[in-house]
Amino acid sequence: MDDDEEDENEVNFELLRDEHGRYPVDIARIISSANPEKKAVLTEVGVMVIEHRQYEEAWLWLKEVLQESDTGLEATAGLFYGVSGVGKSTLLRNFVYKFGQSYPTEAGMKRAVVRVSTPANPTLPNVYKAMVRALGAEESLSNDADDLRSVVLAQLKGQDIKLVIFDEFTHVVEDRSDKYAIKVVRALKELLSEKRCQVVFAGTEDLEKIHRNYGQFQRRSGGDFQFYPFDWDDDDDSDESDDKLEWKEMMDTLQEKLPIKCASPLGSQEMFVKMHQATDGIMDHVMKLLFRATSFAFDEGKGTISDKNLATAFERLRRGNRKKVNPFGKPAGRVAGIRVSKFKGGTPPPPDDEDGLTNLRANGKGPKPDFRK
Repeated sequence: MDDDEEDENEVNFELLRDEHGRYPVDIARIISSANPEKKAVLTEVGVMVIEHRQYEEAWLWLKEVLQESDTGLEATAGLFYGVSGVGKSTLLRNFVYKFGQSYPTEAGMKRAVVRVSTPANPTLPNVYKAMVRALGAEESLSNDADDLRSVVLAQLKGQDIKLVIFDEFTHVVEDRSDKYAIKVVRALKELLSEKRCQVVFAGTEDLEKIHRNYGQFQRRSGGDFQFYPFDWDDDDDSDESDDKLEWKEMMDTLQEKLPIKCASPLGSQEMFVKMHQATDGIMDHVMKLLFRATSFAFDEGKGTISDKNLATAFERLRRGNRKKVNPFGKPAGRVAGIRVSKFKGGTPPPPDDEDGLTNLRANGKGPKPDFRK
């Protein structure tokens, strides 16, 4: 991108979180490890952001949306969407980090961009509350929708916000009726029109429903941006699509930048195809796969990431898909066989059953069975 690059030594731990702002359990356990050397190695992988062609195009699209603020009679709205894991939230966090910093003026603190995390229960009052929190006005929170709306409008004007980004806006359309989604979009459009704020709704491909069900949104739309996975036919060796060529370039770059290199270079003909098969061309899956494989390789102390490390990491990322073939082969076996150990967590928890003896409950009729006889 053409903006000043961030300090390479600055660790942005936000990039390790998922779309809900939480660390995966195994990653959190590794990060909190007492081994500072391992933590340093894994952090190198965990904060990598691959700025590929679509990333650059999306960044420029967001800049254009921001720069078009106050250039017309009305503000515009756009959709920023794609399948989960393609890099939308990572890019949005970086964009807001770049352009959403507060700066002091004689008229108070100002900032150009604010990112709102859409709540999982997206009632209109809850969305207003999320906006109030994102704008840093938690002391003004209430349960009155009209009061919350007034607070939001005052903060937008006071801080001179140019662009509001609603991340995870899919919550509004995926579990609610079309009528309800239109109601929320209309209310937000009217609110932001009063300040003439540009608005971007970010989420999965389900956001396309907004266009289909709400004609007025199309009139106000300034254009959308869709993020795609890297896609081509792995069985077609003659396929020289842009996606395939760029994927290979990214695998070469990752091989170079990884703190522990892969024993089989990621950019080789065999490996870049296997990486595509394992991750479906989704960058979040790539980085999580390499993060876990790096952890396994570090623990083994062999100096490279083996194919077995990648195979074992792949098993952790199946997400319930037991039918998918592991492209890296058979994962590492168990370190130890079956064994019996004693409970070491203090006093054992009490049984769940009513008589304190078994986990079998009485049926509520007649005396309880006495298993002590």
